[in-house]
Formats: sequence, structure tokens, C-alpha cells
Amino acid sequence: MADQETPRALGEAGFRREAGHALSTPLGSLLLQAELIDHYLRQEKVPQAREAVTALLRDFDAFGHHFRSVFSAMADIAEEGTEHGSPRECLTEALAELGEEAVAIDYRGLSPSVSVPVAALTALMRRLALLATGTHASAVTLTGTVAGGECLLSLTGVGGDPLAEEKQPFESDRSLHLWTASEIVARHGGRLAITAATEVNVLVILPIA
Repeated sequence: MADQETPRALGEAGFRREAGHALSTPLGSLLLQAELIDHYLRQEKVPQAREAVTALLRDFDAFGHHFRSVFSAMADIAEEGTEHGSPRECLTEALAELGEEAVAIDYRGLSPSVSVPVAALTALMRRLALLATGTHASAVTLTGTVAGGECLLSLTGVGGDPLAEEKQPFESDRSLHLWTASEIVARHGGRLAITAATEVNVLVILPIA
């Protein structure tokens, strides 16, 4: 079994810089399309202008989804609080929030209080659930064990390799979920790794409160 660490955590400031860069490219494209429409209208090329408007509206919709996803990730990373969370309870809360948007996950094993605020741990569980959903997982389980003052959470049943193609935070929704989970874990003194053998596991290690 090979353990594959996720890329080094960027930190909240670094994540925001990467987010700004990721959003600047599609935004620049939208501005160019708007200028093209203006150019067509000035030359009274109405059919071409209509086609350009249709393309612009389509890209606006895609950019809007991307924009919301990025800012949602930044909000999850910044979650704070004072009350320590329980993995089982926070998973239940996260799945209730997501509803049919995410695959069902069965929690097994121990669920100690960990040194992660409830809001942040719930955000982490949302990202793990969405990651599993994005890999078309089935029969997903999250198993908790305790060793050396740490809580080990093993997410099994994830389809494919979450790190196979996504090496940057904003290449896809699946990549964004993985990187966001990794950033939350790192911010609170934990670690996240991918272990691959006959199946793929996401292993999250968190300090016990």
C-alpha cells in the first residue's frame, strides 16, 4: 500500500492568492467577449452579436458556478469556533446539510472529541462527502480509530484516484474538495493523505482534544 501525501498546504493567505489567480482567467475571458459584442454592434453585425451574447451568457453561468465554489471553499477554510467537534456528529450534520447532493457515508468505529472546532470539522466532513460523490463512490464508510493521541479517520470506497489528475486546487470541483479538506486539516494541526491499494482511501489524522 502506497501513501501519497497531498500537496503541501498553502495556508489561508496562499489559498486566497491561488483563488484570485484562478478567477482572473475566466473573468478576463468574459470581458473580452463583452468587447467583441460591442465591436459587432458597432459594425451592425447583429447575427454575430447574437451568437456572441449566447456564448457570453453560457460562460457567465459556468463562471458563476466556479465563483461560488471558490468562495465557498475559502469560507470553509476560515471556519473557527471554541467547541471541539466529534467526527461522527459532524459527519451526520454535514450529510444532513448536503441532502441528496452527496453520497451516503456510514460512520464506524470510535469518535473522540478532536482539536477541531465543530464548524470547521463539519466543513471538513462536507468536503470529504463531496469528494466521495465526485469520484462516483459507492458503499462509502468513514472509520474512526485512535492511536498515539490522534484520531485516524479512514474514508473508504472512494472511486478512482483523487490525486491522479488534479494537482492544483482549482482544476475541477473534485480537486477543490480535496484541497479544501487538506487545508482545513492542516490548519488545525492534522494531516491528510491518499492511500492506494486495491481501493483508494482518504486518511485524515487529527489531534485528539
